[in-house]
Order: sequence, then C-alpha cells, then structure tokens
Amino acid sequence: MMERGLNRFKTKEIEEDNANQSRARLNLTYLLDDITIETQEMMSFWDWEFYNQSKIVAIGEYRRRFIKFGTFEDFQFSKKKFDAMVCKGQNHQIPAYMFVEFNDLFMFFKVEGDPIIKIMRRNHEVRTEECVCIPNESFKYIYELEM
Repeated sequence: MMERGLNRFKTKEIEEDNANQSRARLNLTYLLDDITIETQEMMSFWDWEFYNQSKIVAIGEYRRRFIKFGTFEDFQFSKKKFDAMVCKGQNHQIPAYMFVEFNDLFMFFKVEGDPIIKIMRRNHEVRTEECVCIPNESFKYIYELEM
C-alpha cells in the first residue's frame, strides 16, 4: 500500500518519501513481535495504527529528517497533530508515538505532556501555525520501543 500524508510534491521526492516510510514500517514490524502496522488514510493525523490480534495498541506518525540527530535543539511539529494524537491515545488508552528517521539514527518519542509551543511559518507556505517543540532529550532509540 502506498504511504499517506507525505508533504513533498515533486515526483522523485514523493517516491523517496514512500520508500523511506515503507522501509521504516517494515523495520518496526521486524522489531515488534505479534504487531501488525496499518497505514492510515491520506488526511489522518497519524500515519500508522499498531494492532495486536486485531486490537489497537498504539498509533504513530513517521517523519524523515535529512540531517543528523541533534543538529537542532528540538523537534517541531503541528500542535493540531499533537493534540489529535494525544486525544486518540487518551480515548483508546493507548500510547501515541512520533517516529523520526534522521540521517544517522532512527528514534522515537511518546506524544504526551505539555511541550513548549511556538508560532512558526511552514517552509513551503506563507501561513503560520502553532507548533510543539520536543527537546532532544525526549527521544529514545528505536530498539527501546515496546508495545
């Protein structure tokens, strides 16, 4: 299945994003015993839902950053996405995760808490939006993930 929710528009970029996200999903499948990962629809706030024997056990969003981990002091993404993922997690009593593949590391953090919020302009747009700022200390190595 083609990956959804990617934010680049050139054909080669979309192909690269699809390959990166599919490879990351496959790597997580190998890491997590008895877990299936279902890709969500185009406009979903998260990319994947994780299931164990048909029961949802987590949700996750995937991002690819073409830099080394720690290049910037924090990781920023939409507060709207953050709030939607926290709400879904609370309603289903499951964790919500952000998976970030950097040039040198594949990391994750749990989407929770009360992070710092900044108003930011998206690189490819004129509009601004509220974004959460997740400090690098919140990240864990992918092999530490348990469900």
